[in-house]
Amino acid sequence: MSKITITINGQTLSCNEGESILQIARREGIEIPAICYLSGCSPTMACKLCMVDIDGKRNYSCNSKAKDGMNIQTHTPEIIKERNAIMQSYDVNHPLQCGVCDKSGECELQNYTLKMQVSTQEYHIKESYKPHKSWAKAVYDPNLCIMCERCATTCKDNLGEAKLKAQKADLEPLDSALWKDSMPKDALSVWSRKQKALIDFVSDTPCFDCGECISVCPVGALSTDDFKYKANAWELKKIESTCIHCPMGCKLTYEVRHNDMLGTPHIYRVKNDFYFNPICGTGRYAYDVSSSVNPAQNLQTAIQAFKKATGINVGNQTTNEEAFVLNHLAKLNNYSLYNEEALNFKHFINAFLTYAHKTMLNHLSHFKESQNVILIGSAINYQVPTLRYMLNNKLKILKGSQAVYMHPLNDTLIPALSKSVTSISYHPDALSIAVASLALAYLHTNPSDDEHTQTLKSIIQPLLESKRIIKTPIQKEVKKTITSQNEAGEEVSTEVTETIEEMKEEIIYQALIDSQISPEQFAALSTICQNKPTLVLGADVYADSQAQILAQILGILEYKNIINVILVPPFANALGLAMICDLSPKKAEQQEDFIIGYRDSGDFVCESDFISIDSPYTESTKDITKSSQDTPDFILPAINQLEGTYTSIDCRILPLKPALTFQGYDLSDIAKAFDMKGDYLIDYTSLICGCEFDDFDNKFLNDGTDMRGYRFKNLPLTPLTSLDSLTLTLPQYERTYNAYMLNSPSQFNTYTAKSVHLQNKVGIYVSASFLQELGLKEGQYITLTDSTHHISGTVYIDYYLNMPCFLVSPMLQGANDIFASSAWTNLHISHKEQI
Repeated sequence: MSKITITINGQTLSCNEGESILQIARREGIEIPAICYLSGCSPTMACKLCMVDIDGKRNYSCNSKAKDGMNIQTHTPEIIKERNAIMQSYDVNHPLQCGVCDKSGECELQNYTLKMQVSTQEYHIKESYKPHKSWAKAVYDPNLCIMCERCATTCKDNLGEAKLKAQKADLEPLDSALWKDSMPKDALSVWSRKQKALIDFVSDTPCFDCGECISVCPVGALSTDDFKYKANAWELKKIESTCIHCPMGCKLTYEVRHNDMLGTPHIYRVKNDFYFNPICGTGRYAYDVSSSVNPAQNLQTAIQAFKKATGINVGNQTTNEEAFVLNHLAKLNNYSLYNEEALNFKHFINAFLTYAHKTMLNHLSHFKESQNVILIGSAINYQVPTLRYMLNNKLKILKGSQAVYMHPLNDTLIPALSKSVTSISYHPDALSIAVASLALAYLHTNPSDDEHTQTLKSIIQPLLESKRIIKTPIQKEVKKTITSQNEAGEEVSTEVTETIEEMKEEIIYQALIDSQISPEQFAALSTICQNKPTLVLGADVYADSQAQILAQILGILEYKNIINVILVPPFANALGLAMICDLSPKKAEQQEDFIIGYRDSGDFVCESDFISIDSPYTESTKDITKSSQDTPDFILPAINQLEGTYTSIDCRILPLKPALTFQGYDLSDIAKAFDMKGDYLIDYTSLICGCEFDDFDNKFLNDGTDMRGYRFKNLPLTPLTSLDSLTLTLPQYERTYNAYMLNSPSQFNTYTAKSVHLQNKVGIYVSASFLQELGLKEGQYITLTDSTHHISGTVYIDYYLNMPCFLVSPMLQGANDIFASSAWTNLHISHKEQI
């Protein structure tokens, strides 16, 4: 985009041609009021408050694009008068219940009514009957609704589900002729629109665990059923922290207040910066699980266990500071640290960066700015929901953008985001072929023959050898001129079109066909690869038996500037553990081994005791693994009770702040017995990144620039023992599969499993059609078996799944045995309980 100059209120500004005036003003700190507009989404022009004067003509700044030389005034007397009238129309019949309204104190209607100096009410209309509605965890009071449509906008442009819309309602019609001469035109338009429709839930499938519509609501029309009438906004202390459930590391704000006479802190809700950081329902609602405030702990027993240990299983919820201390203790005491997922990820990063000749991973900015995106090996709708939001927003807002989504799971939500999404459900054994198809797409369109191209050809030689030339019939239109005589005997020429059939030679690759990638899908992939797409790579790739070969392929493609690769960590802090810990491969345990389970299983377990602060006496979920239910040997503070950091997909070390009290020992107290000097875990933060914990920012600038945490600049690499090229092995496809180990929707770990607020529970998920085919009902308790091992759980419907497949949570007892060798297997029902 070309740089231009515009003037706003006499201030000369440089901007990109085509930017919206409202976005430019917000970035520069110039106030233009707007209730309906959401940054990064399509404008609705519902409120019209953002009107400005551009070169003497009235325009709406949310929808007006910057052109060179524009002169803009934001607060002329006429505009001020009209904004006052608009706010009056919004205030007509608005219930005066601010004293008990959940939004009071942070309500935009309150704020703008005061700011526009609305001191009188000149307009009136008979009130209409507006019954309350609800969906998922949202409670909708249409009497408070001002029809800004922000809820519908975020559902469409951020989430990609479009389940909310403005629907025609039987309301008192506005007599426009009566008010035409007594109120400004735009104010009358806003009022008239508000009298014609209400928000409604319009989807055929239910909504679960979201709440983004509640977050963006500027008034009290939308509230969470868990929070309604529980506390006033001005009473709540805001504690800014980071979500720890997936690798995205979204910013969230705990809102805390006492809930008893003793002043015990209690989390009442979680909010987000919805303008720049939509969050999933897990981050919003799974806030209630913590550890006992005053846990029974024996510090000396824990110290002796660490002295006795031969190894430590480092759990996925371990913070950076805890990882640093554990790594130091392991070196000091000569024992090993184990986390297989993080180790596989570390090996893949090392190989990829080596072949890409880089020392740093790409950031999410590549994803946001790239015209085209390819996603392989990550079921993003389940594993990184807010990345799916980013994908949808890109497809909706960035014109001409395209995406190819490649995963064995047939998730109907992804292709439903946009017509420009190509969805490829490759065979579960064909992950390596899916990745190698990128190299094939490059070779297919690039005639160069340098050293790296030769290396790629060598690696995927078996794939190249599967090439076949076939002849296919195509219909071709041919125009012909026919000469004839008319009645006068004159020659007349007539042009006609005939359809003829020709045989066309086509190259197909049998290995792609076998892996369920069609020639048409490969053609779409090849087209996208010609425009330097961003490739998003998921956790399935790092655990693949040919992961190092795939890392070499992708490293070469990035080095040749064909793609930008973004690696999705396999769990929330996997990048932090991979960066900090000297991890070892898990070995067969010997009888004399003594393993510490740090936020993991082991002979001596250090872990949270996972108590829901909103239902402390609830029975543990019967479905989840036994190790998650047992009382640990040494109770650790939960993530919402400690200070520390996590490392996100965006290579940022992000701050965690305690929202709840923990009056016990933590790892820093154990470390003191081994002469480590930190009084608190955050005393080790600067040793990890060179930045003191208290110096971390946790904010977005007005233009959406992410200023959160500390972004590191390089990753330590271990030189590869050999840079010789290996050769891809083609899969045999000897097995069929109907079960995939994948966390249930909204579920990531024991914190989410124990949350009483999440609607989606740990279990076995199937499509609605497969449920019917199996003769089951939702809520039944079933047992699946591979004839050797068994796994039991409650069965639920996944409304976006479109294949006969069981999605089995890894948190179910027996999951690790059944899926020991692969995330895919074949199961059948051995028992089902009647309901």
